[in-house]
Amino acid sequence: MSNLFQEYKVSLKDISVEEPLDLYLFRPIAFILVKLIYRSSLTPNQISFLSILAGILAGFLFALGTPASFIYGGIMFGLTHILDLCDGMIARLKKTGTPTGRIIDGLADYVNGVAVYTGFGLGLSRSSLEFPISPILIVLFTGICAAIHSMIADYFRSEFMAHALDKSRSVQEERELFTSELKKMKQIKGKYLEKLLIKVYLKYSRVQAGQTSKKRKYDQKTYFKTNKSLLRLWNCLGASAHISMFMISSFLFNPAIFFYFVLGIANIAMLVLWVFQVNTNKRIDLTANV
Repeated sequence: MSNLFQEYKVSLKDISVEEPLDLYLFRPIAFILVKLIYRSSLTPNQISFLSILAGILAGFLFALGTPASFIYGGIMFGLTHILDLCDGMIARLKKTGTPTGRIIDGLADYVNGVAVYTGFGLGLSRSSLEFPISPILIVLFTGICAAIHSMIADYFRSEFMAHALDKSRSVQEERELFTSELKKMKQIKGKYLEKLLIKVYLKYSRVQAGQTSKKRKYDQKTYFKTNKSLLRLWNCLGASAHISMFMISSFLFNPAIFFYFVLGIANIAMLVLWVFQVNTNKRIDLTANV
């Protein structure tokens, strides 16, 4: 049992940066699936594409607009997230992760988000539920807010791993790495998909980093001490929290639960956390005191 738990820990990014619902719910389920397919020939990228197929199916089920289809759509959306976790867990266990693979994993999240939210909006417009304005507009605005929450939470998670744990590059360092890689790839023919994915990633990371080119520097111990509590709060606004609330509202055929969470609670929490985060990082930024 201890060996199994140790293997589970190896499959994680780091316990301190994991979202609570992922750590105690979704990742244990994903780990069981990983153990079942570990010796198969499935690659992390192939699992990412399976996640995309599951997301498209979830969107189709939501688009039917019935209470039963919402239940099945919610289950399928949960499976989509579990498969999305599986690819990274297998990559870490087999040590087969690649930079392009990380981009494909991120792309899968966006494709799934578009498919699910589109189906959700169409399904609500076909349902018997009543709304003060077009449900498609409500879903569109909610989806944008949910994407922003997840993007910002992911950004500060990456920064924590880079500056507090020294286990990854910061977003700015990642941008520099991929920019250099793209310049090399432009000198050779082919690999058009990889080039396109890197270009898309660079656009995304520029938005995620707030379009700043300044490279910040922090003391590792100080960053860990001042940011660990903030990161726990950011993780409560991550993808798993949104997916869980989405699933609950789907099972109950009550989208208001999800709308109130995203448009009310999560938006307010994001603004408050952002103020604390900016002030905290400004206070411990070593480059600001040079």
